[in-house]
Amino acid sequence: MQVQVSVIVAAYNEEHWLRRCLTSLKKQTLAALEVIIVDDGSTDGTATICDQYCARWPHLFRVIHQRNQVQGPARNAGITAAHGRYLGFVDADDWVEPTMYATLVATAERSHAQIVVCDVRKIYAATHRTTSLLSLPDATEHVAIATYLKYGLNNAYSGNKLYARSCWQKYRYQRMVYEDLDILLDMLSYCERVAYVQQPFYNYYKHAGSTTLDYTNPRLFDIMTAYQDAIEHAKVTYQDAVTYCVAKRILINLATPGFADYLAEFIELIRQLRPIFEASPSIMSDPAIKKVCDYAGQLTLPRRFICEREDWAQSWHQYSRNFKTIIPVAKALPADLRQRSNHFKLDYWLLKTLFEQGGLLILGTVKLHRPFGRLRAGGDVLAFEGEHCLLVGAQPRSPLISELLQQLIVGSESLTELLTMVKAQPERWSAGTHKIRLVDIKDWLQ
Repeated sequence: MQVQVSVIVAAYNEEHWLRRCLTSLKKQTLAALEVIIVDDGSTDGTATICDQYCARWPHLFRVIHQRNQVQGPARNAGITAAHGRYLGFVDADDWVEPTMYATLVATAERSHAQIVVCDVRKIYAATHRTTSLLSLPDATEHVAIATYLKYGLNNAYSGNKLYARSCWQKYRYQRMVYEDLDILLDMLSYCERVAYVQQPFYNYYKHAGSTTLDYTNPRLFDIMTAYQDAIEHAKVTYQDAVTYCVAKRILINLATPGFADYLAEFIELIRQLRPIFEASPSIMSDPAIKKVCDYAGQLTLPRRFICEREDWAQSWHQYSRNFKTIIPVAKALPADLRQRSNHFKLDYWLLKTLFEQGGLLILGTVKLHRPFGRLRAGGDVLAFEGEHCLLVGAQPRSPLISELLQQLIVGSESLTELLTMVKAQPERWSAGTHKIRLVDIKDWLQ
């Protein structure tokens, strides 16, 4: 029997959920089905479960065991191995209703749609809450693609869709988080016909350990790349719709508390995309979505780490992307500092570099446990642990750093002592210091 649908399940350490997923696929009412399980280098009992299902139902299940490559490349391995006229994807911790693929295939055959969409039921493990919202107001075998791109729920999610094999001729998932978002809006924009079945066939299990719910995971920076790719690669006909979708999603991200740690990166992304946003008729005609452009005018501190030692920046690099580390070199000194101790001279060179280039001056080794975009979003910042300042952030030619330099040259206080004085009496410093933010850094430390 010719395979109609190849369902690809990428699994990594999923022994707690995989049986439920595979059992739901075994119950499908569509006979011409194959399930390709890609065991992505699991170290728990996942591989054993895969082998058990393949041994018991060899006509239905196949397994690929490979070294860990994360979900996108694991799905790609399944796409390459698939025999079906249509493809589907199920995450190993999710499950599907028994009639899902039979219904979607019948719809695809009738409508000649390249992609058939269904609704998603979301189960939140932490709160024992379930939601099931309509992707669009009405079921249809001829979806208005621009409408679905702009307003459809779960439009950039892989699992709630059936794909004609031809959709994947030029697409593969990237090695990243948000690998769905990176290509699916683009793929939809090149479809001639999309159909929609108004049934919550796909059950999305949002457990507490999910990568996209762990906002401290620096892999979530991938969302910036995914947004850029979605706009850049979309078909010109639907670029306005995709751009609107991206702007709307960014505003939702900015309203999500967990994404606050990426605030500076979102501001910089909006600044980069602002010309495209402002050229979008859909965005400019929607006052709520148009507000995304307001973020472009907000300050962010430069992507530079300035420090005495390279290892002091190590933890900061772990929770950032595309930052440059600068170790100040000895240069000419003001006459008043030439006879001072080397400690004062180093303080001067550190501050002088910060004044000239801007960025984040790191004053000791720390171990972070989350991204620090909130620290970079805004004007000058001093971050303290107790009375000890661990970080000074400033724009180039900051009035605060200028005054600190002058005080260091003519006074007897070290940089550490001066920063403690700023914290104690910020109102006594220069007029420019009204932009200083004094922050307790303990929330970022391990």
